[in-house]
Amino acid sequence: MTDHWRPEQTLKRLDTQIAFNSAQIYFRFRWDQPNPGGWVHDMLVYRNGEWRRFANPSPWMGAGDHPDHAGFYEDRISFLLDDGSVEGFEEFGGWLTAHTGMRSLPSEASERAVREHEHLGDDGLGKTDVRKYIPQACEGEWWENDWRRIRPEGELEALKRDGVFLDLPMWRAHRSNPKGYGTDHHVLEYRHSDQGQNTYTTQEWNPTDGPEYMWDPDVVERGALDYSEIRDGTFPDQQDGTYALELEDAVEFDPSIAEWEGAMIPRRPLREPHGSAADWRGSGIWEDGSWTVEMWRDLETDHPADTKQLVPGGVYTWTPAVHHGAGKRWHWVAYPYKLGLGVEPTVAGDRHTTETAELVAEVFTGDEPDWDDVSTHTIPLIFPGILEWSDLTSDSHPRHEAIRNADVTMWELYEKDPESFLE
Repeated sequence: MTDHWRPEQTLKRLDTQIAFNSAQIYFRFRWDQPNPGGWVHDMLVYRNGEWRRFANPSPWMGAGDHPDHAGFYEDRISFLLDDGSVEGFEEFGGWLTAHTGMRSLPSEASERAVREHEHLGDDGLGKTDVRKYIPQACEGEWWENDWRRIRPEGELEALKRDGVFLDLPMWRAHRSNPKGYGTDHHVLEYRHSDQGQNTYTTQEWNPTDGPEYMWDPDVVERGALDYSEIRDGTFPDQQDGTYALELEDAVEFDPSIAEWEGAMIPRRPLREPHGSAADWRGSGIWEDGSWTVEMWRDLETDHPADTKQLVPGGVYTWTPAVHHGAGKRWHWVAYPYKLGLGVEPTVAGDRHTTETAELVAEVFTGDEPDWDDVSTHTIPLIFPGILEWSDLTSDSHPRHEAIRNADVTMWELYEKDPESFLE
């Protein structure tokens, strides 16, 4: 929706607390987000006699800031987590997962090329785009990353059995928060959703007949929200849930009730999750210009095939990201951190760990942590732009040999450390 894709704020501070007991791990995040409305997502709006989808990303622009506004995209927080199985992740973090051909990058692969791909396309996973993946999913040296050369299915299955994937839980302000969950994913040759059922689905619609569902008028008057009110800055209360269409509150769409100028209905109805996709619980509140979000799960889950299992005393690589009003690459990300559960993370991985920042999750007793007793770490997040893993490993990069040998980290590449960010 906007040509101003680079945010004025290129650094964001993420206050982070991490605690665990014998059974569960908890994360508590707080970050400033002065723009309200980040809990409204992917809406169908009736305008000028037809239904239109308002889902284009508007990452740094409110509904009233542009005459052709057509974007609603939720705020989110996510993180990548590894137990040392993915080569290069402890040095390069999320930059290891951004590649030539990925959606939203200038090099984005065409839908036709993806659909013709033996593994990703119509005869395989049925995908139409390239998303996050790790280089080890591709043939060649560990750092080579041509998505067109994805390993055979049997080799991918062996990698997954060996734990060579990244865990990617996510809290979504619209698509998971009202249900009290996060959504759970993992990254190997694609960013997969974990097995089971996540917190949202997608309703069918078309410009003439409208959506499948609307709100029960006893829940939301006239079966829909009013786009004109939201455009003027009157957002639904983030804490009362009426901005999200839950299936138990939905009824079959009736145009005699909910087809009026400015009627607005979510395209993504919410449902109860189950299975590995429901491993992470989550709760978030936007208040006074900032989000406070908690995420928690069992240390050991019933789904080791797509979830990293955690143990007290273990050391992991962890890197968070925050999205505002946009998906894909339009986010703020952290460099990689070593995270120890109750221990100083002095355990080195297979490769270079110098200059990788360290965090310690603190032990608590009882059912949930008292956050007043847990240390706060301020994590610097930066806007990554369109830098790809191929840019870092190409022959033209002045330090490509050190990168290919993992003899350098993102911290060292850009000569920035947490203290310099936060000065």
